[in-house]
Amino acid sequence: MLRNRRIFLVATLIDALGSGLWGPFALLFLVHAQGLGLLDAGASLSTGALLALVSGPAAGAAMDRFGPRALLITGNVVRIGAFCAYPLVHSSWQVIVVTVVAGVGDRLFWTCNAPMTARLTEGRDTDRVLATQTAGRFAGAGIGAGAIAVLPAITSPWTFHLLAYVNAASFAVAAVLIRLLPRAEATAVRPSGSWRAVLGDRPFTGFCVTHMAFTLASASKFAVLPLVVHDLLHGPQWIAGTAIALGTVVVVAGQRPIVALLAGRSRTAALIGAATLFAACFGLLIPLEAVSLPVATGLILFTSVGFSVAEAMFGPTGTAAAAAAAPPGAEGRASSIFQLSWGLPVALAPGLLAALLSVDNALTWSVLALTCAAAVPALLVLRKKLPIALREPSPSVAA
Repeated sequence: MLRNRRIFLVATLIDALGSGLWGPFALLFLVHAQGLGLLDAGASLSTGALLALVSGPAAGAAMDRFGPRALLITGNVVRIGAFCAYPLVHSSWQVIVVTVVAGVGDRLFWTCNAPMTARLTEGRDTDRVLATQTAGRFAGAGIGAGAIAVLPAITSPWTFHLLAYVNAASFAVAAVLIRLLPRAEATAVRPSGSWRAVLGDRPFTGFCVTHMAFTLASASKFAVLPLVVHDLLHGPQWIAGTAIALGTVVVVAGQRPIVALLAGRSRTAALIGAATLFAACFGLLIPLEAVSLPVATGLILFTSVGFSVAEAMFGPTGTAAAAAAAPPGAEGRASSIFQLSWGLPVALAPGLLAALLSVDNALTWSVLALTCAAAVPALLVLRKKLPIALREPSPSVAA
């Protein structure tokens, strides 16, 4: 079991690093290497990502039928094809098609990742493995963001193309590693459940809805900082860049220690702590326009650390809890529904934040703070409904 867990962890770390690295480069790749306009490239990537979300339920049903191992391999193979195709796209519709294909591969991976982790681990080891994966994803994004600093010296499209091909190769390596896992143990296909078992499970669906508050906070924490700094505070862009870099370092360095520290507490306590910390940090950003630039800078940098600690607290914990709460035999379907609680807020956040920020800075952070605060009473109710998944000490109180 330990050997299989290590193989799986290495495979998913390679996957997470590749996915994280591509994020900061995607727009630059399409604009500088493929000749698309900035607006066309951004709209095409967003459209493709939204369309790919539709594949989530199908991925969940397929996992319940064939097991996570087969679907994880398929997801990596699909993304190999997508990233080999990226250097060939030159129009918006082509970008949308390839992005949809890549997104389908992502849906397969993320739908199967937590159930596979749960089958290869026990208890809070699930949280630890997911924490390591999260650190790998943020490390990839940090490397990508740092590498952007040298882009002015890059003029050849082939340099960008090489990145796409290297990413494709990383997915190939991940697929080979997952293929090494024993079929019987890794699949362990159980009698397939139904959508009714998942959608009719009110505590589970309630947890997914509550989790959207965390995902919205995660997607929003740094999304509008560059605009706030430039347009509202009229400050230098190093402020936003430093805040994002600092937050990345905190997650990468602190993810596993934070999860280890939380191991002695219930998952409910960890999630409530994360929600409270998110709400407090958003609240500190409400008066940004009313204070001096040095004070605003201090608030931004201070909250970037708080946001990242909250991210490290909720990410692996929430995912592990959702995997444990899934109805037996319908883990894939349940995981696909839980993944929507990630995908929808991430997709909707840019439009929502732009609309709020166009009205008022204080309104933007107030709405986010209240959304996170609303997760606390919801979790207090859910801990009585999902005591085992949330690792509460008295399962007998389950309703």
